[in-house]
Amino acid sequence: MGTSQSVNPSVKSNPNWGDLSRAILSASHSEHISDSQLHGVMRHFVTAIGGSGAGHGRSSTFGRAGTSRSQRFMSFVSDVKTAGFNEALNRIGVTDVEHLSVNDFINYLLVYCSDGNSNLDETAANSAIDELLRHILDNVDNIDNVEQIFQQAEIETQYEWLCFFFASYIMEFSSELFSTRIFENDGDRVRTFQQIRKYIQESLGEINIDRGLQNVDWHGEQGSNVINNLQTEILEIWSQE
Repeated sequence: MGTSQSVNPSVKSNPNWGDLSRAILSASHSEHISDSQLHGVMRHFVTAIGGSGAGHGRSSTFGRAGTSRSQRFMSFVSDVKTAGFNEALNRIGVTDVEHLSVNDFINYLLVYCSDGNSNLDETAANSAIDELLRHILDNVDNIDNVEQIFQQAEIETQYEWLCFFFASYIMEFSSELFSTRIFENDGDRVRTFQQIRKYIQESLGEINIDRGLQNVDWHGEQGSNVINNLQTEILEIWSQE
């Protein structure tokens, strides 16, 4: 997961990250990680990033890059629906659609969605977009099938894509921050993070699916507000004891 990246000094000096680190390490030593432990891990995560307000960009540690990447992704999805696949490709810089491979498409959309790679928040969000695209296009071998997937993506599917992105975003951020620190001597890192991710995705599945994603101007402030509200609601799941 992710790539090695510098950690914001505010992260290193924040005692709440120590609480999260201890919660993850404790969970890694459990034969079966309970829902209570998993909720505790995520509650410490939300506290460490500054609370659910991080969903609206109020944290310098986490949240801002997730908003920008997911909004750009949704703007592409919207462009496919309103302007057509070829025009949407043109808007992200593709000039030779005829010879475009699936991997080329992924790379073009990654470049379009990504904006910087200078800190942990940005690398986690970039990696989450990469994971999302490879999840959507798993076993897809030609660009015509890519077009079909995006053309046929209804609101429910789009919402599922956003939830997958945010689950990946949280996990990429957490994994990069802790993988080299708390699992050096003991603890099952792979199993622990697999169970945390499963818990996150199950939790997101409980959110009301009616997100008001229809008729959104994803290129403007309206799109940003929709993403911020969703990201905040996700973080609020674990804000309570």
